[in-house]
Amino acid sequence: MTGDLAAKRTAHAAGLSILAIALGLVLAPKPAAASLVNVVGGPGLDQGALCVAGQLCPGTSPAFPLSGGAAVSGSFDYNPLTETVDFSLTLLANASFGSETLLKGSVFSASGVPVGVSSLGGGATEVTQNGAATGVANLSLNPGLAMILGAPVISGLTCSFGTGSDQCGVSLGASGLEIGPDSKGLDYNAFLTFNTDVAPVPLPAAAWLLLSGLGGIAAFRRRRAV
Repeated sequence: MTGDLAAKRTAHAAGLSILAIALGLVLAPKPAAASLVNVVGGPGLDQGALCVAGQLCPGTSPAFPLSGGAAVSGSFDYNPLTETVDFSLTLLANASFGSETLLKGSVFSASGVPVGVSSLGGGATEVTQNGAATGVANLSLNPGLAMILGAPVISGLTCSFGTGSDQCGVSLGASGLEIGPDSKGLDYNAFLTFNTDVAPVPLPAAAWLLLSGLGGIAAFRRRRAV
């Protein structure tokens, strides 16, 4: 009876392992899934300017140059099937443009930014924007300047993957990103550049199910061998 009970328990454990593998296969990303990285540090918003509409921006003397940047949170998501990058960034602190302040909580995003891929050696890669794209911006400023255009041109997007110290950077505007008018009736274009340190998103639950299931099967086989 004791032997029968042990055999039933072993079979039950094997069944659970097989179920874990099945769930993992169902939930796991398909082959060539996206490379998703989270922002973990770096300067964040570290270059920028507000320029009078119609003038070159950032130019040599913008009306409001960035004088104090701000950290950001968010993520970059590279899809090798479409060779595009999606990203979303949110200001974690106020950013100073002299007498104008870009408030924390302002959000910047884009989908389907076209990129090319190059090898950095040792399995590491870099993706670099190689086509036109526009994004979405929701800015809050103090003193309040209303959004006129919130579809900034995206430029200079670059991300590294697998280097051990990965980074992503991107610029937005000045075209398509317009605010105003101020008390003088002037509108402004905004140009913003973000530079961030990034890290891979932790292994998803589906992958842990696969690994735990495979581990259970291996243990079952060891017991059978004994």
